Amino acid sequence: MFTKKKVLWIIFIIVACISLFISNYVYSLENILYSIIDYKPIDIQLLTRYNEDRVAFQHIQIPGNTSYEKDSSCASLLIIKSNQVYLFRDGYDDIRKIKLEGLVREMRRELPKDIWVNGINSKPDYVQIADRRTEKLLNVTEDFVDKNFGDFYRSVRNSLINKHVQVFKELMRQRVESSLNLQRKPISPPAFQAVQEQPSKYSTTVSAKTLNDTIYYAEDSDGDNITETFYVVFDDGFNWGFKSGPNILFIYNNKEEDVKQLIGKLCHEAYYGTSEEEKAILKTFPKDTEIIETFKLEKVSMQATQPAKDSGTGKK
Repeated sequence: MFTKKKVLWIIFIIVACISLFISNYVYSLENILYSIIDYKPIDIQLLTRYNEDRVAFQHIQIPGNTSYEKDSSCASLLIIKSNQVYLFRDGYDDIRKIKLEGLVREMRRELPKDIWVNGINSKPDYVQIADRRTEKLLNVTEDFVDKNFGDFYRSVRNSLINKHVQVFKELMRQRVESSLNLQRKPISPPAFQAVQEQPSKYSTTVSAKTLNDTIYYAEDSDGDNITETFYVVFDDGFNWGFKSGPNILFIYNNKEEDVKQLIGKLCHEAYYGTSEEEKAILKTFPKDTEIIETFKLEKVSMQATQPAKDSGTGKK
């Protein structure tokens, strides 16, 4: 038989467990939902137009993704030049096979897991070349694609990312003109970690806009001082479907070292300042005499203090 005291104690334990679960769930939710951005993988057949030269790049990495609709680890490089369309992918999986496997798993009531097995490794494994929308070449063999187009893919990708990184840094240096908006929010630890002494972490987001209304955005969502999300979007009507995401550059939750070297410091530099900003400040920093003269102050000369001599007592 349960006494009234035991029943109350059981209820207390249940409530505590529920509170702990909710606390951890909210913590997890905050760190996931904060970064959710709608997007669609680039699709040649859905391009709104192909009569203007342009380059676009996507880099998506979603850990623990159980959706069968979107590849959780895939990069896509789109190039349109002289009405010729070139699409490269890195981390390509056949979505038809993935959906079929997902349906089989659901029928068997198996626990969901990430079934997008082919991850990003900076070696393209898919190439599609089309004249307008008429396909001329399709190959999904990594050996063939990387051997023939790997260096080209990496060179164009890195150059495109670097170009926009430099533009974003310039927007940082022109903070007023670019309407730069920086936000830092504390990341609360889960309840079971609250009693531990840990340094506070802050998520950081930075956005800015160019004179022609191109929007730049960077994010460090987990407070490790490494930017993992960076995108560039220009609303000129070019896309590959409804809610297809940023149409120039979209790096989402990056985990790759080579991409980190290009974008990893953006949020940190936005908050603490770039090295170029530091040099400019040091170069234009006013002299003390200028301040004294401007405010009609009187310069004070202080006698240099000397350390006390040892009197032989061992004290100074």
